[in-house]
Amino acid sequence: MSKKPTSYLWDNSQYHLYELSNASQTRVLISDLGATIISIDTLDMAGKLDNIVLGYDSVQEYIDGKSYLGATVGPWANRIDQGCFELDGSKVQLELNEPTNHLHGASAGFHLKHWQLIHHNTKELLLAYTSTRGEAGFDAELIVQVSFTLNDQNELTIDYKANSDRPCPVNMTNHSYFNLNPKAVDIWQHELQISGDSYLVTNEHNIPIQQEWVENSHYDFRQLRQLGFNREKVDIDHCYLLNQNGPMDKKGRYFAAYLHEPISGRSIRVDTTKPGIQLYTGKYLPHFSNREGKECGPNSALCLETQHFPDAVNSPDAESVILRPGQQYRQSTKYRFNQ
Repeated sequence: MSKKPTSYLWDNSQYHLYELSNASQTRVLISDLGATIISIDTLDMAGKLDNIVLGYDSVQEYIDGKSYLGATVGPWANRIDQGCFELDGSKVQLELNEPTNHLHGASAGFHLKHWQLIHHNTKELLLAYTSTRGEAGFDAELIVQVSFTLNDQNELTIDYKANSDRPCPVNMTNHSYFNLNPKAVDIWQHELQISGDSYLVTNEHNIPIQQEWVENSHYDFRQLRQLGFNREKVDIDHCYLLNQNGPMDKKGRYFAAYLHEPISGRSIRVDTTKPGIQLYTGKYLPHFSNREGKECGPNSALCLETQHFPDAVNSPDAESVILRPGQQYRQSTKYRFNQ
């Protein structure tokens, strides 16, 4: 007899929580508010089950929060300089939600939208959303689907699809903050490997200005090493250019990153179809209490956001991030736990 899928109203609001589970006792809780990962419970090496992502305790905190905890981010993940770019010979001006940047969709952001339930069982959740043309300056109606699949190999896969009725830039990701040892106050003891020989240097507004090799720098994670290497706790909020020359799986995903926490023994391997991954060590996380009552703040968790490059709409490769009618945007990222 198969287990009945768990779903319920959240805070007596209009939003729901949906649970995925598997044979490894991993449990993932997702909301239709922002297609947001609320919690991921996995076993440590002692067999203790704990949540490894940051999450607020209430719906209102997600609505008011500015950190995008666990959210599906779009239509455009990361930043666009001045919120401005040229498309088919015309200037497009998007809404600014930073002093000089458009970030994560601004008021059109998928993270605050009420997504529609399409399908749910213990292994898969499929949510959909249709955007409003003109919102935050995006002159297109986007029909978007995001599926979350948890299998018995302890892999959580997020697949993104989008179609558009007009040319529109699209770049989506998930914005979960990971701390694989929930008892730890920060993430500096984590060990990280990123499959990238270079990263994007940014200006004072966090806009990329050039590509630079990671060799002999704080940004070199080509081999597994501690984030707080030699007691140097360097905050990072940069996009790495992934080496897409290794083996890929049937969905075209390459190895992107590996995160390990030596005290708990937990780990995550990240594979993706996208060319970049943003490492954010959580410098600007505000102080708050999470779902378990733990006090969180700066550097209490980190993000590994698989995506296209920030401000790509203003790069020579701009056409690669424009979704046109008749095309379909696709992105697939797989997180394998404790392997």
